[in-house]
Amino acid sequence: MAKIEWIRRIYEDGWHNAFTDFQFFKGRYYICFRNGLSHVSPDGKAVVIASDNLVDWRRMGVPVNTTGDDRDPHLVATDDRLFMYAGSVTRPGPEPTGNDSVRVIRTLCVYSEDGENWSEPVKVYRDGFWLWGVGRVSDRTGDRTDDRFYGLAYGNEPEARDGQPTELHLLRSGDGLDWEFVSVVTKNGSEATFRVTEDGTMRVAIRGGDENRFTLAIANPPYTDWRILDLDDSIPAPRLVAVGGREYVIGRQHVREPSGPGKPGGPVGQGGQGGQGGQGRQGGQGGQGDAEEPGRIVERRTSIWRVEADGVVHVLDLPSGGDTSYAGAVQHEDGAVLLSYYSQHEVETGEMHFLYPANIYLAKVRL
Repeated sequence: MAKIEWIRRIYEDGWHNAFTDFQFFKGRYYICFRNGLSHVSPDGKAVVIASDNLVDWRRMGVPVNTTGDDRDPHLVATDDRLFMYAGSVTRPGPEPTGNDSVRVIRTLCVYSEDGENWSEPVKVYRDGFWLWGVGRVSDRTGDRTDDRFYGLAYGNEPEARDGQPTELHLLRSGDGLDWEFVSVVTKNGSEATFRVTEDGTMRVAIRGGDENRFTLAIANPPYTDWRILDLDDSIPAPRLVAVGGREYVIGRQHVREPSGPGKPGGPVGQGGQGGQGGQGRQGGQGGQGDAEEPGRIVERRTSIWRVEADGVVHVLDLPSGGDTSYAGAVQHEDGAVLLSYYSQHEVETGEMHFLYPANIYLAKVRL
């Protein structure tokens, strides 16, 4: 039985703090996130906090703070360095948001050898693509084992309008700074994370670029031939993890009002039953049975689902609400999972909740 052992609010400053990632590096826990006035604002910057005991956290610095909106930072730890990757968004036109707005995306990288002093940001990969999901993998060739960085970058041309289709590229790097293209995972991609199984299979959890579906992409080395599985409604910011021989995805759940015959609208992965965990929707058949338009979103949660062959099964919700999710995950030494995320469930918000403050939380979950 999955359960939450404890949860802590670890950062609040009256600003909108969001989009976390989490790593253990040289005996210390590190969490990064975006700090800004609202969910989308030109003042966004990437902040790092750290703790030795998971209770006391202190701000370690602001490694990425450009003239653009610096957001969605991700951490990767090696034995010697802690890397951070963040997207920097600038909008040269007069429209700040919306499908008519042009945005220029650039991925920046910084690194630290002590978690406190950071290098200057440098551009990685190419403009127009957002290096969103990153990690390290041991590549085995004969008797040799090489640790390589892999990343998932989504985007299109350097100056794209909001709402345009985005390809999802798999990238590879030997040093975390110089990235090379490996393959196109899908031409309808967005936020994505991956894990590699013991036999070398790469499994990629993808938030659909059209915001309609959650998909899983699977490939064997050299990761150029992808099989795409359609599993369920869109799950923003899907974090894919393996615990106890099972696979889970952590992301944002869109709780919808009932709509249409049979009231199919409801939380993702729960068959529209409004919270009855274990009733996973059959997503493997391209969404059959979901013919009715889903109801409007009435609430949001940071949630955990178990990934099955034909869909996802709801496991539990973390205390959360409003603008929320974007979890980082670290395996605890006792087998539990430590999850960082952000939420507004303890702040007062209005109808446009994304304009209000959000706090950073840490949960210990046993799956």
